[in-house]
Amino acid sequence: MSIEKLTESEMNEQGVVSLPTRPNGDYASGGEALSASELKERFDRLPRYIAERLNRLIEALNASPAGREEAIAELILTGMFPSTDAGHTLADLFREILNGDFAGYLTVGTETLSECLARKTDAVTVVNFSDEELTPEDGIEYRCGTVTELELSLPDSPPPTFRCTLVFDTPTGSGTVSVDYPEGIRWSGDDVGYGAFLAAKGRHYTVTIWYDGAWEAAVRGADL
Repeated sequence: MSIEKLTESEMNEQGVVSLPTRPNGDYASGGEALSASELKERFDRLPRYIAERLNRLIEALNASPAGREEAIAELILTGMFPSTDAGHTLADLFREILNGDFAGYLTVGTETLSECLARKTDAVTVVNFSDEELTPEDGIEYRCGTVTELELSLPDSPPPTFRCTLVFDTPTGSGTVSVDYPEGIRWSGDDVGYGAFLAAKGRHYTVTIWYDGAWEAAVRGADL
C-alpha cells in the first residue's frame, strides 16, 4: 500500500515541524528568534508536504489497472455478499456499475431487477381464447370473445411481477353468465361488491390480474 502513516523520521527528513507560538521571541523567553525568511520557510514547508501527501493519496485512489491492487478502493469491503463473495470490494462495485451490472443488486420481490428486465417484452402478447377453462400466463392478454361460462384458475408459483389481462363480452338477452375464480383474489372496480366480481349480461369487460405478494384484480366494465 502506497499510503502509510506519517513517521517521525519522514517528518524530520521533510523538515516538517510545528509552527512556533512565539517565532520572534528570544531563546531566554522561550521563543525561537526566527528571522523573517526562516519564519516564511516554516510556513511554506508544512502545506507543501500536506499537498504532496494528498497527491499520493489521490494517485492511490485512482490507481492504474496495472497497479489496481494498490488502489484504496480494492481494500474496502462492501459486505454486500457475505455468503457468496465476502471479498467483494468497493472497486468491484465501481466496475460493476460502469459495466451496467448495478441492476443485479436491486430486488423486485424474489428476483433481481436485471432478471425482471431480461424477461420484459416491449409489447403485450395477445392470444385469442375460446375455451371455458383458463389458467393465464404472465404477460398475456386473453381475448375471449363472448363468454357465457368461464372457469379461471391461477398459477401456483407466479413471478413477483405477474400480470395478465382478460377481455370478454357477456351475452345480452335471456340466459345466464358465470365467471368462476379461486378464493383469495382482491377485487376492485366495476361490478364488484363485497369482495366479489359479479359479471352482468350485456357488458364488455377488461379484467387485469396481477400478483404483488397477493392476487389482485381490477375490473373495467362498459355496456355493449
